[in-house]
Amino acid sequence: MSASWPVAEKRYGVLCLLPEKGRDKVVLVSRPGSKEWIHPKGRRIPGMSGRGSARREAYEEGGIRGRIHSGQKAVVTCRQGGRKVLLTLYAMRVEKMLKRWPERRKRDRIVVSSAKAAQLLRCPGMRKGLRALIKKNP
Repeated sequence: MSASWPVAEKRYGVLCLLPEKGRDKVVLVSRPGSKEWIHPKGRRIPGMSGRGSARREAYEEGGIRGRIHSGQKAVVTCRQGGRKVLLTLYAMRVEKMLKRWPERRKRDRIVVSSAKAAQLLRCPGMRKGLRALIKKNP
């Protein structure tokens, strides 16, 4: 990380784990108008906890509903638009993937193995969070 970055902004997101036989799959969403793959994330929503905000982002950005695992989180740093971002990622077991969701016209979503997700995530912090949470959810 560069020492010239401004103070970190906080974001809250989820590692979306989709149960599959053998190994879980990971659901990623694209940045709006891009094919850059990320974990669903966003700012804390007023009146909601970080966990609640992260769940809401999963729904809004990817049409993903699920349950966040208690105590399973990773805090990592990323860079977004030249700013340092402190991202708290929560492990979330996907219970439902909706066909319609608020940002479906702006974003795509994909279901991939955790190894493929690590290749697709550009942000080293997001990859680090993925690896940390996968270890906690074998």
